[in-house]
Amino acid sequence: MTRKHGERIFLVSSVVALVVSVSVAAIDAAHPMFNDLPSLGIGFAIAAAVGVALRRGARWATIAYIGATTTWFFSAGDPLGPLPTRLIVFGVDGATWQVIDREPLPNFARLAAGGTRANLISMEPMFSPLLWTTIASGRPVAEHGVRGFRVQTSDCQVARWWDIAEESGASVGLYKWLVDYPPRRFAHGGFWVPGWLAPAPDTWPVRLSVVKEVELGNRLRRKTVGARGATWDRALRLLRVGVRLGTFAKAATWTLRDQLSHPDDATRNVSLQRLRGDIDRDVFIEQLYVERPSVASLNYYAVDGLGHLYWDRHEAGGTELRAAYAQADDLLGELADRLGPHGRLLVVSDHGFAAVDAAGTAGQFLPLTERLRERVSAAVMPVDVTRLGHKLVVGVGSAEGAAAVRTWLTSLVNAAGTPFYQVASFPDDEGSVALTLTDEALSRERLGSETVGGEPIERYVTLTAAYTGMHEKTGVFLAFGADVPPGTNAGDVPLLDAAPTILAGADLPAAMDMPGRAQVWPERPRVASWDWLVPTLSIGTGAPGVDEEMLKQLGYIDDGMKR
Repeated sequence: MTRKHGERIFLVSSVVALVVSVSVAAIDAAHPMFNDLPSLGIGFAIAAAVGVALRRGARWATIAYIGATTTWFFSAGDPLGPLPTRLIVFGVDGATWQVIDREPLPNFARLAAGGTRANLISMEPMFSPLLWTTIASGRPVAEHGVRGFRVQTSDCQVARWWDIAEESGASVGLYKWLVDYPPRRFAHGGFWVPGWLAPAPDTWPVRLSVVKEVELGNRLRRKTVGARGATWDRALRLLRVGVRLGTFAKAATWTLRDQLSHPDDATRNVSLQRLRGDIDRDVFIEQLYVERPSVASLNYYAVDGLGHLYWDRHEAGGTELRAAYAQADDLLGELADRLGPHGRLLVVSDHGFAAVDAAGTAGQFLPLTERLRERVSAAVMPVDVTRLGHKLVVGVGSAEGAAAVRTWLTSLVNAAGTPFYQVASFPDDEGSVALTLTDEALSRERLGSETVGGEPIERYVTLTAAYTGMHEKTGVFLAFGADVPPGTNAGDVPLLDAAPTILAGADLPAAMDMPGRAQVWPERPRVASWDWLVPTLSIGTGAPGVDEEMLKQLGYIDDGMKR
């Protein structure tokens, strides 16, 4: 290649670099957090230096590269300043101090040193829709009524913190709380993106629906987002709601890697969970600046999702769960760094995590849910059945109904006449029934020969090594920001204290029918009750049901996989 030909290529590349830099700068002018990759500008600077070394023959290319470098670094700045939001609630589903205190998580450590930490003590039955509704309402399950996974926002019988904030004249940003589908329009502004139970991509405003479209089309084991023709349109819509250049780069890198190397399920699960977390971070923070809500929340679920699947690998030194905690730590750090001088940040988890009980065949079995649900619903009354490790939870709805279900379950026996399940009650919820297997000494021979209630035992239990982590009662509570005493430990905080604390942090009054009390921040005088709001709330129109595929992916109900 001649010197002149090389100079021509150098000139063409410099023009391309300048066009790319100007395009990124134009996008960043509309979305000031878009260019989050300032390091890429170093490449342009190096090319400019090469041009200087080549001297006169590369003069115009050098000028173009200098322009590209200057434009790139100029657009990489973030002039937005502190967030206008008074209180941000960051929910990290399944987070536990057991992991946080042992891992290099600098932002959790920084906020614990500069704020107030505690153990948030969960309640039974210990599954997320019930617990997040208790956190939101400050009321026990017997009062709020959300028991199973197949629930929508209309099933909640009491007011939640966002209802109270709206009634009090505050604007609200609600991002992926459980149970919050379908969304509605907040009277005083804000935004609403429903959590992972949502069966359809409804959001408010509608422009945010692209986030749910990606989530619903790109679940844990799915490889594609949708039709190829829709990819560029969806990318443009994601850009318009705040997705950053770095996130697009990660998505492109993952797509290329997935097509060329066909990674295993663990790699795919972690990569897609983290990519979804990046999208959620980008969009949530963008909406805080655009919509300027007074109080807002963001829920992060990768810690729980990967904990169910890879807890055993984590204990053996694996990286899958550590990747989720590292991303949660990064997100927490950005939220804390963007707080205004009067801003407050509250981190809560609905429960902790631990290894699945090692009873039975090395703990490698799962009680199945769907055939049991069908039989109880046909014989007694409609119920929901959910799996938590080796335990099943039968959600009924009333103490009388639960008693009838318990009576019927004692008649579900094996060929020898022994009850297949041990039946118990939950002290925190008389409307649910707890089940464990009477005999957990399982084997393939038993599964191939025994029966339950005249049906093959394989319809009620299976051997598996797919799910190794289960919920544990000790979750996370961490307050940081304005008016939070630094370096303090509040000990054990009941789950029912979460809602009064959220309301106090947002300068809103709790109600006298909330049994908990506010931590950290002083309470305003309480009103008698907020439940009168419930009949007045407009419930958005949406699709029926929930995202059954996600329930299967996380192991809460049968997933139909052969193991």
